[in-house]
Amino acid sequence: MTASPRGARRQLTHARADLARIDYSDPEWHAARQRVLAAERTLAAAQGEQYAEVIDLGVHWDAGAPLPHLIAGGLRAAIICRAAAKDPTWDGTWTTMVSPSDTEEANLIRIDISGYASVRIGSPNDEALHGHSLHGRGLVAHEAHEVHNSAWLEEHIRVNSVHPAHRDASWRQLRHVVLAFHDEMVEVLCREISARVIRGRFVVVASDALKDVISS
Repeated sequence: MTASPRGARRQLTHARADLARIDYSDPEWHAARQRVLAAERTLAAAQGEQYAEVIDLGVHWDAGAPLPHLIAGGLRAAIICRAAAKDPTWDGTWTTMVSPSDTEEANLIRIDISGYASVRIGSPNDEALHGHSLHGRGLVAHEAHEVHNSAWLEEHIRVNSVHPAHRDASWRQLRHVVLAFHDEMVEVLCREISARVIRGRFVVVASDALKDVISS
């Protein structure tokens, strides 16, 4: 049964109150946070509003310096970024500077996008997510999401509707995907998206992706 807006709003209020009573260091905090996010999505869905649902691409990018680079053509696009890595020797007292121009090999992520209609990269960063229209509607830092009831998709459908060959059904096969990184966000309207971890130099992996995009 679909929740009513009133019931969903009450559920969210209770979930937020429960979270406020739990300290971040408490093992229960993350479960309580997930209940808040679930309640946010339920309320947005009940009100017919857009909301973001976390999806599993099978990869996890670095939270501190993922360094995403977008390569886009007319039919395909690719994103190269640094994969999450745990250093057992790290004690929190030092940092390692990284750059796409590093000559050492590293674990990188290649995200392939096909059948896309639009893609954009830029703000907000993870410190300004609360200014995004999906904040309070399931958006989570450093995660991949699919947006339901997407306002951006509806905007594209409206713009393209003047085309004599326009078909709503084709456009509604597109997925609105949001990739939240540390310093930027990537949003794309696409049919397919996949990701894999590649060991290599950033410039080489990016160059290979560029060749694939150009040849498509």
